[in-house]
Amino acid sequence: MFHAINARKARFDRVIDGVGKQPREDLITSALFGTIQFLSAPAQKLALKALIGQELRGDAEIFLWPYLRHPEENAEPDVVLRIRTDDGPAYWIVEVKWGAPLGDEQVGREVRTLRDGECLRGGLPAENRNVIGYTLLGAEMKHTEAMQVAEGEFSKLTFHSLTWPAVTERLRRLSTEKNDDPGLISWTRTAEDFLRGTPKGSVLGSWPPDIMMPPAASFTFAAGRQFDPGNAVGSVPAAQFNFTERHK
Repeated sequence: MFHAINARKARFDRVIDGVGKQPREDLITSALFGTIQFLSAPAQKLALKALIGQELRGDAEIFLWPYLRHPEENAEPDVVLRIRTDDGPAYWIVEVKWGAPLGDEQVGREVRTLRDGECLRGGLPAENRNVIGYTLLGAEMKHTEAMQVAEGEFSKLTFHSLTWPAVTERLRRLSTEKNDDPGLISWTRTAEDFLRGTPKGSVLGSWPPDIMMPPAASFTFAAGRQFDPGNAVGSVPAAQFNFTERHK
C-alpha cells in the first residue's frame, strides 16, 4: 500500500473512504507496523523507537490485533510488542487512531486484558504478561481526558501520546541520521513520504539550504511614521464602509 499511494497509483482518501467494514486505522497499522517485521533486529528497534516514542530495552516481537479476553471484558489492541529483556518478557501496547475517539474504558480494558486475560486470537503466548507501556498514535485533544484517567489508574506504566505530524517529524529525523542499513533507510523514507502525503500527517519540512534568508527588518504601522528612513509614508485618511444585505 505504501508504494501504490506514494506513486499516486492509489489515492489515500479513496482507500480509507472505500474500505467498507475495514477501519482506516487498521490500514495505517498494517502499513507501518506490518512492514517493520521485514527489517533486521537493530533496524526494528530504531523504527519502533520513532513510532512509539520510547527506546525499548530489547528486541521485540510484533503482534497485530490480538483478541484478549478477561472475565467481564475483552479488548483488541492494534499492536502489542513483546520485548525480550534480561528480566523476562515485557509488553507494550500501541493504539492507532486516525480521527476516531477512544472507546469507553478502551485504554484500561486493553491493559487489563493483556495483563490478566487470555489471548483467543493473535498468537500471544500464555504467560505472565508484564505490561510496561502504552502509546497512543494519532493523539488529539479529544483523547486527553481518557489518557489522563488511564495514567492515574496505571501509574507504573509509561504513557506516550503522539500526534501524526510528530510521528512524521520523528521519521524525518531518523531518515537524516547516518545509517548503513539499506532496509531501514528504505522503510523510513517510505513511511515518512506516506504520512507526509496524508492530511493528518503532513508537516512543514525544514528550510531549504539553498534559499537565502532576507536581512532582518522591522515595520511600524502608524500615521505619520515611516517604513524606513529613505521612504516617507504619508498619513492614511480614516475611512469606513458599511455593507447591508439587499432584499429583492
